[in-house]
Amino acid sequence: MLSQDIINLIQEHQSFGTKAGVLPDVILQKIRENSWFDLWVPKEYGGLEQSLVDGCRLLESLAYWDGSLGWTVTLCAGANMFVGFIDSATANALFRTGNVCFGGSGRASGKAIKVAGGYRLTGRWSYATGAPHLTHFTCNAMVIDAEMKSSEKPEVTKSFFVPREHVLIEPDWHTFGLEATASHSFTIEDVFVPIENSFELHPDAAIHAAKLFQYPFQPFAECTLFVNYLGMYSRYTDIVQKNFYIRAQNGEWQEKHGKTFFRELDVAQQLAENTRKNLYDLMSESWSNLLHNKEDDNIVIYEKIGILTRESLRMMRSHVLDMHVKCGIEAAQSDSELNMLFRNFFTATQHALLQS
Repeated sequence: MLSQDIINLIQEHQSFGTKAGVLPDVILQKIRENSWFDLWVPKEYGGLEQSLVDGCRLLESLAYWDGSLGWTVTLCAGANMFVGFIDSATANALFRTGNVCFGGSGRASGKAIKVAGGYRLTGRWSYATGAPHLTHFTCNAMVIDAEMKSSEKPEVTKSFFVPREHVLIEPDWHTFGLEATASHSFTIEDVFVPIENSFELHPDAAIHAAKLFQYPFQPFAECTLFVNYLGMYSRYTDIVQKNFYIRAQNGEWQEKHGKTFFRELDVAQQLAENTRKNLYDLMSESWSNLLHNKEDDNIVIYEKIGILTRESLRMMRSHVLDMHVKCGIEAAQSDSELNMLFRNFFTATQHALLQS
């Protein structure tokens, strides 16, 4: 999926990005060269228009080699996917430039006052992954119609995208993992947003005809987010395996812990293999149904995706916590890959989507 040259580049700059708290310019340039932020953008707009399965395999591979990179590409590509729900003329004008990066927050923590031609938007949103390099910030807000009586106002939430020059970034991402995602908060203060910069994120509101935009956002988000956990977890267990092999050279350790620890590691790695197969099978089946206009058959599949991702993440988290205490002082060294992988995985799992 990734060339060895790209893997080497990622590994060479990962430590720098972690310390700097942002993806290095050379990595961002590689993202743009490969159009990874445009993973789900239609080809007519200059994007890759990947299938769900192929796109997720790339995201998993990126997350395997660098959790912050995989997470950033996933969230920003997921936001660029909104192109299918916005005014087509606006979408074409924006994405044809080849240098667009959407990102923001899914929480409805703002208000949008309806005015002539658009909205006056105000609010504060947290965890905008990739904030320093976003060209547009996406957010949800409660729509307020000033002409309606308060008792008549329906609770309507819409999504918006706002150019970065109208946004104030608050550098408050001070986590001990996924540091390079730079997922800072942002505020917007009484900014006029034209109506073409608003959209609704559900299949019935899709503007573009590509099948991806008929895939409900909830299972789409579950799949794309979970493959990040899967990538980070798989890399973590691979490094644990190296740790155990080195320590097994000590006869006393091997005698006391070897068989038990390696057996537990095998169970943990088997979980990843089984989950990967089951998830990609579900994705493939649901994608095929979508292509053949059998969306009703996907209702059960979407439910299975939700259950599988949540239950598997819960077990993966348990395995990581259990294995980490078995890895000795290396697990506590802040500059070890084992420690960094643990921090990234733990931080990523605090995302609200797949909390069980």
